[in-house]
Amino acid sequence: MGYLTAKQFSEKWGITERRIIKLCGENRISGAIKNGMVWLIPEDTLKPSDRRNKVSKYINTQKRIMIVNFNNDLGNSLIPFLQKDGYIVEGISIDKSVSDNNMLNIKYWNANYENKKELEGLLKETNKYYDGLVFIDIETQRKIKNKEWFIREFAKKMDCEASIVLVNNLQKQDEKLETKLADELKENIGVRINSINIDIPAKKNILFDNTAIAEDILVMLTKFKNTTGMSIITDGDFLEFDKNGRTKDLETGKFYRTITNYFKSLNKESYMWCASTMMEDEWTEEPLEMSFRVQNLDAANRGANIERIFIFSKSKIKEFKNNKTLKIYMQSNIKTMFVDYDEILNKEPELLKIVGDGWDGINKDTLIADLPSSEKNRGYISINKEEVQKAYDCFQKLKKYAKDLKEVLK
Repeated sequence: MGYLTAKQFSEKWGITERRIIKLCGENRISGAIKNGMVWLIPEDTLKPSDRRNKVSKYINTQKRIMIVNFNNDLGNSLIPFLQKDGYIVEGISIDKSVSDNNMLNIKYWNANYENKKELEGLLKETNKYYDGLVFIDIETQRKIKNKEWFIREFAKKMDCEASIVLVNNLQKQDEKLETKLADELKENIGVRINSINIDIPAKKNILFDNTAIAEDILVMLTKFKNTTGMSIITDGDFLEFDKNGRTKDLETGKFYRTITNYFKSLNKESYMWCASTMMEDEWTEEPLEMSFRVQNLDAANRGANIERIFIFSKSKIKEFKNNKTLKIYMQSNIKTMFVDYDEILNKEPELLKIVGDGWDGINKDTLIADLPSSEKNRGYISINKEEVQKAYDCFQKLKKYAKDLKEVLK
């Protein structure tokens, strides 16, 4: 690749040499380097539009996003979503111990937000322009100095259609930069800024889903490009466990969202053991139930080891031969088994009491339990070691009575 001087580009682009030198100094011409007193520009560089006319749309062949204050689980959860959407992701970390993550092809800059000169150097090095900026501030114990200045300066590097998303901890939020900077950035640069405030109690025994928050960030970046100064609250679908390791009884929507979050985490090392009592009102064609079945199949296809025991009386075999749910499961990678309800009732009735209305166990640490259909709520989650172990032992005992469901219903 060859280089041309500012004077040569002046003739090529039809603008003054002085203007090109100014653009180079502002890092607005990609790949430009200074050799002594002369700016050298890659010969295939495309001409930027003139921001003096409030037109800041660059001719862009790549979507690029910067994640600032990257070093946390939320940043790692966000990356796959951004990459799947076609973004090249870069990161700036406040933690100097962060090193390059070659698997994700992400470059990290260690930044000291207390030092404006260091930030200026970082911004100078960052000579590309960006479709998006995510500023994650939830884990910073102290207020970052120069944050507002940094956002203003970084915005100058961005496309006028770009979006900034600020991620804050609602419990610690002490400034509303999305409100303060919205009009200024929109009018002077064309960039829009919104925020997501995470509302999760600062308590022990709290479980929340970074993936759910990452999905909200992606929506803010891609779906709210015509909105600025907006703030939304997300709870990350958090769960709070009591001193006995159980959640409160969850309403239907929360219950199924929680199941979805657990299913997303299943992989080749996961073991899921489930007992279903095949009550008459189970296995309906309702969307939530249908989605639940699909998630089972997806997890099994990813390699998770899933075993399901269906408990019903032999007298029901003829009735269940054409059951859609059972047919779907039997045709999947899920190991499906039949246990005769009447046999267990006669030999080990205490097992039926443990099964109750059914449950899904994950490894040996989590139990997702159904509540009776007469209850207002749908179920609960338990990480109580004794309760989970009791259900696990029950499942292993039921397996001694189990037969291949395919053989029973053929």
